Amino acid sequence: MANPPPSASPIAVDVLATERLSRYIDDLDNIDELERRYDDFESRGPAHTLRLVLGSPAQRYGWHWYNQVSNPRTALRYAEAAARVPPDSRAIGYRKIGFGQCGLVFQRPGRDFVVKVARPAFQGALWSDFMAHLHVHHAFISQRIPVDIRVPKVFTFVNDNNSDWWQYHRGLLQEHEGFPLPSAALISQRILPLPKTAREALISLYCPPALQAAAMADPSNRDCLARIYLGRRRPENARLASNFSLRNFNLCLDQMLDLKLPINYYASAMGEALAVIHWQANIDGYDIEFVLGTDEVPGDSSAQPVQIRLSSVQVEGRAPIISTTAIPLDTTTPAEIRERKLQASMWVLDFNLCNRWNEWIGWEEPNVLIEQLVLGFFENDPYYPLPLMEGELEQSIWNSFHTSYLDKAVEILHAAGKDVRLRYLPGKFVDACVAREKAKIEAGFGHGHRDLKG
Repeated sequence: MANPPPSASPIAVDVLATERLSRYIDDLDNIDELERRYDDFESRGPAHTLRLVLGSPAQRYGWHWYNQVSNPRTALRYAEAAARVPPDSRAIGYRKIGFGQCGLVFQRPGRDFVVKVARPAFQGALWSDFMAHLHVHHAFISQRIPVDIRVPKVFTFVNDNNSDWWQYHRGLLQEHEGFPLPSAALISQRILPLPKTAREALISLYCPPALQAAAMADPSNRDCLARIYLGRRRPENARLASNFSLRNFNLCLDQMLDLKLPINYYASAMGEALAVIHWQANIDGYDIEFVLGTDEVPGDSSAQPVQIRLSSVQVEGRAPIISTTAIPLDTTTPAEIRERKLQASMWVLDFNLCNRWNEWIGWEEPNVLIEQLVLGFFENDPYYPLPLMEGELEQSIWNSFHTSYLDKAVEILHAAGKDVRLRYLPGKFVDACVAREKAKIEAGFGHGHRDLKG
């Protein structure tokens, strides 16, 4: 990352210009193809919209939405958007688009990265997030057969002593709720939100009618990612939530069934991803998230090839909590208004509670390792399908998950450089998950009981 020069002086953020640009870029990402199909969506209903947009790649039949500058009307709107970027791009600030235990998440309109800023006393946790994220990203891009789940690129860790970076960026971070800056910051690729038609369909189906107009107009609902909860159904006859929000929308199993979404595809992709996290990255996956968001269509992006400066192994040897660049990124350049073709995709994120294990533990203390992996599986939010469910459908989802998990683990652990003593552990993990679930059911705790989180 190219740091700003020390002489860079702060400039007042234009809050209105920031919000206008964010809204306008969102409009640009949703015109042309979507507008041509809007009448068809309306006639078939919101469930059809979600089925088309959120389906597996095979179900979508190559459908995507995009902004096509060859269209004169669209090209004019691009020119209008570019004209709305202030002459001094620093006047465009960062919008807060999320928050969590570890910190707040900010995004600058027109740039496809996010900045996660650590809360007080969580700088060490953010460094752990950076390290685990880096290991997982490298594990995914090293796969001979790619996984159908994406991991955001991880760019830079900035500590609170990086005066050049904070002198330039501190005044741009809006809504940091009074906690002190500078702090530690983690810069990674932004997972683009679900498209406008999908957001409108979710509001139409799951927001109380009296609140739908407000939900459509709420800027925070542009930042829509859907959590894939294969291990949870909503209570029967539950009322629509009065606190409806599209930020981190919980898409439960019963909703996916109603929408005829490809749940076995989701489960299979999730199993493959967890195998890569466990056996390639050597990460326990504790408290990670699986979401539906948006990505550029592979092979269509105009972005340059990723230039990795430091590998995860090289970074691991550095002193902790120091400014470190894995992939160079200049965060000071202006908004980028360009044509791009988008499609819905699955993502895995949030690694701040993950732990990394040394491979020797696999043969010296295998039971300790498996116990930790099982803990990470059950103490997570209900993304994973569960073993021993009564319904035939739930059993099918579990089978898709654990079969893909084991197949991917075999591929990884039979590759050159992997110790043969690890090869039986993925099966031991699956068996331990089944045994733990059986014991909890027999003890009267029910399915998917979490010992630590309740």
